[in-house]
Parts: sequence; structure tokens; C-alpha cells
Amino acid sequence: MPIATPEQYDEMLDRAKAGAFAYPAINVTSSQTLLGALRGLAEAESDGIIQVSTGGAAAWSGFSVKDMVVGATGFAEYAKVVAEHYPVTVAL
Repeated sequence: MPIATPEQYDEMLDRAKAGAFAYPAINVTSSQTLLGALRGLAEAESDGIIQVSTGGAAAWSGFSVKDMVVGATGFAEYAKVVAEHYPVTVAL
């Protein structure tokens, strides 16, 4: 499924509040950990939140670049492409 839009994210939060539950929020540091998080969410049949730290974002740009904006953008684009192949909705 695609990455959640702001409206879908609002719906996720409303559903969680109404059902008295929380979504898992998983911090990822690489493409492998992102894929592992997506697989885990899919196996649990749970929507979720994927996070990347500022240091993680810098690492996504490459260690010789270390640009948080470039890395976060690259991470988001990669996540957008691969998340469409999993049966869950994720927010970034």
C-alpha cells in the first residue's frame, strides 16, 4: 500500500484513539531495516510508523556526503516505492 497521506495519517490516529491502541513506530537505519520493518508490519497485519533519525538521514545520503535533507529525501523516495508492495499503510 502507499505511504500514508496526511489525511490517511489523521484517520490512522483517529482509529487508534477510538480503539485505544497505538501503532508501532520503528526507527530504521538502512534499506535492510526498512524492509524488515515493512515485513514485520505485514506479517502482523498492522499499519505503522517508520522513522529515521537525523543521524540516520545523514547516513542515507552516504558517509562522504552526510546531508540530512538529501538522505531523508532519498529514504522517503525508496520507502515510497517499496511500501507499495506491502499490504499495510505506513506513515513516515
